[in-house]
Amino acid sequence: MNVAIYIKEGRTQLVLTPTTDFEKGIVSKVGRGEQKVSIYTGEFYDCQGGWTRQGNMTDKSLIIVLDTEGK
Repeated sequence: MNVAIYIKEGRTQLVLTPTTDFEKGIVSKVGRGEQKVSIYTGEFYDCQGGWTRQGNMTDKSLIIVLDTEGK
């Protein structure tokens, strides 16, 4: 996934450009309104052992959550 942040004249755009078939499927579902999009702040970081942890002690990460409608 290629990610770009574009800021101009009071508007901020977060642009996600998929590079794999999996990513294209996700972007397509959001574009068609098949998934509910929620935005949060929190922590999302790598830990020892090679896994990723999510927390809410700080707001240094922007977390975009996609839920299937009706769930």
